[in-house]
Amino acid sequence: MKKILNWLKGPKSDFILFIALLILLNIVSSNLFVRFDLTKPNSYSLSKGSQTLVKNLEQPLSVRVFFDDNLPATYENVAQYVKDILVEYKGAGNKNFTVSYMDMSKKENVKLAQDLGLQQIQIQEVKNNEVGFKQGYMGLVITYGDNIEVLNPITTTDGFEYKLTSKISKMVTMADALAGLKNGQKIKLTLYLSDDLKRFGISGLDQAQEIVKNAFDKINKENMDRLEFQVVNPNASEAEILSEKYGIQVIQYQDANGNVRKGAIGLILENGDSFYQLPFQIQQSFFGYIVTGLETVDTSITEGLQSLLSNITKIGYITGHGELDKSDENGAKNFQTMISGMYELVDIDLNKESIPAGMNSIIINGPQNDYTEEELYKVDQFIMRGGNVLFFIDGMSMDSTAQYTGGQVFTPNVLNINRLLDSYGVKVENNLVFDKKCYVAQDQNFGKMNLYWAPTLQKEQLAKKNPITNNLGYVIMIQNSALDASKAKEDKNVKVTVLAKTSDEAWTQTENIMLHPTMLTPPSDKSKLKSYDLALMLEGKFKSAFDKAPETSQTDDEGNPLPQGELETSSHVAESVMPGKIFVIGSSTVTTRQVIDENATTPIAMFFMNTLDYLNGNEDLCVMRSKSLSVNTLEIKSMAAANFWKFFCQYGLVVILIIVGLLVLRSRSLRRRAINKKYNPNDSRTITKSTK
Repeated sequence: MKKILNWLKGPKSDFILFIALLILLNIVSSNLFVRFDLTKPNSYSLSKGSQTLVKNLEQPLSVRVFFDDNLPATYENVAQYVKDILVEYKGAGNKNFTVSYMDMSKKENVKLAQDLGLQQIQIQEVKNNEVGFKQGYMGLVITYGDNIEVLNPITTTDGFEYKLTSKISKMVTMADALAGLKNGQKIKLTLYLSDDLKRFGISGLDQAQEIVKNAFDKINKENMDRLEFQVVNPNASEAEILSEKYGIQVIQYQDANGNVRKGAIGLILENGDSFYQLPFQIQQSFFGYIVTGLETVDTSITEGLQSLLSNITKIGYITGHGELDKSDENGAKNFQTMISGMYELVDIDLNKESIPAGMNSIIINGPQNDYTEEELYKVDQFIMRGGNVLFFIDGMSMDSTAQYTGGQVFTPNVLNINRLLDSYGVKVENNLVFDKKCYVAQDQNFGKMNLYWAPTLQKEQLAKKNPITNNLGYVIMIQNSALDASKAKEDKNVKVTVLAKTSDEAWTQTENIMLHPTMLTPPSDKSKLKSYDLALMLEGKFKSAFDKAPETSQTDDEGNPLPQGELETSSHVAESVMPGKIFVIGSSTVTTRQVIDENATTPIAMFFMNTLDYLNGNEDLCVMRSKSLSVNTLEIKSMAAANFWKFFCQYGLVVILIIVGLLVLRSRSLRRRAINKKYNPNDSRTITKSTK
């Protein structure tokens, strides 16, 4: 024992003890995983919402990763990012969360991926100076209870956490909702199909019932057998009723005797009083009439179930004053599609109804006509009771009758809705804002053209500490009017945040506005250029725009005045009883397809989704959605500067490296000579210059 202790104390044991220490450190580190995320938006860390979700799972949830090996560098980075984030999920989750990585070199795993519905993607790779293509898997399969969902393909890191967390959240919510159905209660899937339509030889119609039934059997099995399926053959009168109730397609045709008949076709999911219409109808193509929606009917049913059971937040959409139509492709249809995964827009005609008591937010999008006093009062009192409002107000309206001039002529959009905003301290100016820092379009005839009415806002023009814009790299606005919130900033009860503003090289116009690059020139006088506020968020308690409720004529069902009672009642709220939020932007065009694409991938789409989340208490989703690194862009102040840095990076760094290398080499040579001269001056191997 004494020899062992002496050996341990001696130098001979140092190496062995060092190896043992390394082994112990590896064992400890395998159980104590620590990562440091140094990226500004915390791109490689989980948001609180994701952590809470996986931490509170009540049933086993498994994530199976199907990624091929030896992917090209671009896709390999995506695979590594997915792996790193899933490590974060695993670390935050409880015992019910598991992750497994499938070895795609095994045939059984390839077959499993195919059976689960994963699709291969075509991957381009370069080998031996040749470009080739191969098929590969890049997807996830999430299993929760009997429900299986696929996230595929995953070819980019953009929004990965948001997509995965949203998918898991919907699965958990749907499973809980299905488990909560009363005994015997089932969700109905009804195929409405008039048999007479089958004689017209419509492509896919004969197979429609079988295809829908097969999809139903598969999904019903995955969802605890809580669905039921039926086929209804509606006659002409029933077709009209079904169209009014569900909005399904009505088909008009002539029978063998030449009589006009009507049939119907549609696919409806129904749970109690709620229903969801699936994409399933007849369309005319180049090759004749076809049934659309059959190829994705299983996906549509799953998405319909999620929408039906996920308790989507309803947001009021005010109508009746020339607002943008949310079902019109040229209107706000893309805006509605963008938010449909999280929110449902519900039309509200304030002239006929009040804002529902349980509604948290409403949208006023591009009104062109005045409101009645009663309508304004309803909006005002909604805010006084803690409601949230998104105002998309145009300071200038386009005169459509002047289209023949070859451009768009704008006139001041003077509306009484501005009375409300004025009372809350915000003024929408009757102008259009133009900015030198704008979107640049490429034209075949004119080359690069500056669209001055589409300002490109970089990070410094966006609110840095607000979750709506904190992680956005840039945002492109369009046809904005300037906002003035000077009065609101004086109110101590209201917090004003400038979410977006132009650069310092912006200007405004109030007349002779023609949106054509060749007809717009920035002011030569630089004193006329400055920054303008484009989007504001007001939070706090507001004062009512009304001293009292407007007087209304009380009549009975026959229009006769009601007798005055002895009691006088009033529910007027003069000041906010609960804090509310007001979002204001001087443009409704920002909600159209001009800047919002169908897939809602543009920065402005993220901006508005984050705004809705912020207003509805879902701030964690803002962080998840916009933490993608790809939205960060370089700011180019001038083409000369851009070209300088381009050539500097290509050639300048190489030249600097060569110069530094030569200087280091020269320095070392001089140092060697100095040492040799000092300590060995008579070394015969050194050639020195003789002096006489």
